[in-house]
Amino acid sequence: MKIVVLVKQVPAVSNVQLDPVTHNLVRTGAPGMLNPADLHAVEAALQVKEQAGGGTVTILCMGSPAATDVMRECIAVGANDGVLVCDGGVRGSDTLATGQVLAKAIEKIGQVDAVFTGKKSLDGDTGQIPPAVAQRLGMNLLSYVESVSFADGKIKATRKNNGGVETIEAPTPVVVSVMETANKVRTPNLKGKMNAKKVVFPVWTLADIALAPEKVGASGSGTKVTELFEPPKHEQGIIISGADEAAAVRELADTLRSKKVI
Repeated sequence: MKIVVLVKQVPAVSNVQLDPVTHNLVRTGAPGMLNPADLHAVEAALQVKEQAGGGTVTILCMGSPAATDVMRECIAVGANDGVLVCDGGVRGSDTLATGQVLAKAIEKIGQVDAVFTGKKSLDGDTGQIPPAVAQRLGMNLLSYVESVSFADGKIKATRKNNGGVETIEAPTPVVVSVMETANKVRTPNLKGKMNAKKVVFPVWTLADIALAPEKVGASGSGTKVTELFEPPKHEQGIIISGADEAAAVRELADTLRSKKVI
């Protein structure tokens, strides 16, 4: 079983600066961390590899050289190797262009049976990369899955749907996007941490994946950011408590009167 896991380095701070010209996040100099959902994708991939009786799990990341730090976290818990796509030409890429970059890199890795991703990234919050990659590669797609298993050449998954649980399956090759509630991430051991420190990641440019510069970045993006802003801050809510239901109701009424709501 040959598996690729897509990961992303996202800003590790809540107060991220916005570029007044491009309206994009200013990532230079900001501390980074592994996108939280991606580690659950790595765990799901490792479990599928074990159920398949062996194989490899390759980490694929598009980002700056600093992104190798989060890639090492994935190696520490059991991933075999990784590839970093790093090229100044990808700066400003939207999900359309990013999906093309990642798909081209997966094609270069070759003969991939499954691609795992987190449900969405913490900074972009779109969830568009899994279907974009699946479409580019002509692969099946299992999205927002809560559990994953592998048998007889098929990946079976469950996901919540309209208040119930839906069971779905697809033959490989397949793209699977994983929820943060899908599993419990394993803890890296000492050997894993040592391996992570020693691993050397190949770095691919756009030329390496045979992708023209005009296909990525702002020129290759189907969307343009016209405005990006922080959501307005709201006053912190009040929790009403009481010895019993009647006392809680009285406290609620008193609170509303004090604020002249009633």
